Amino acid sequence: MKRGSTIKSSHWLNRGFSLIELMVVLTIVGIVIRIATSTYSSVIIASNISSESNSFWGDLQYAHSQAIKQGLTVTVCAANTSGNAPYTCSGSTTTWSSGWVTYTGSYTTTTGAVTQALLLRVRQPLLSTYAMKSTSTNALTSLSFNSFGFSTTRGSVTVSPPSGSSVSSKTVCISAVGNVQIVSGGDSACP
Repeated sequence: MKRGSTIKSSHWLNRGFSLIELMVVLTIVGIVIRIATSTYSSVIIASNISSESNSFWGDLQYAHSQAIKQGLTVTVCAANTSGNAPYTCSGSTTTWSSGWVTYTGSYTTTTGAVTQALLLRVRQPLLSTYAMKSTSTNALTSLSFNSFGFSTTRGSVTVSPPSGSSVSSKTVCISAVGNVQIVSGGDSACP
């Protein structure tokens, strides 16, 4: 009797998985992979939004500090740049996705070209799937800091994710006293 029970248990161990058990496991693995992939995509998008808004914030802080340090007006403007000099300010658009130019002094408005002697920094265009636009009441095409570090106007620029994304946008807020900060959401979140 002992010998027969050993044979049955050995037979049970070598049987393997049924097709139904295999399908259930594969379905569960598929669901877990789907959840992980969508979460990972959201993390990448949120990281890119933070990176772009931090880059803009950093250049505004740089312009602010250079205005005080040099005792001159420093301007950051939305750019029409294809990556080659001469870099130009758009002058009329409130879309900052094409990049921005940081310069001191004034530039010739007939060509819009910022001369190399006045140029401090140039930011290349954003990734094509992200939007960066000023939607504040004072829609910004440019922003200047005077020699005391005060900005010429209050406003904001929002970096938005690709359409259909559940990731929230980030807004860079600029106060009239030159304070620059990043908040989640749109212009209404600015202090």
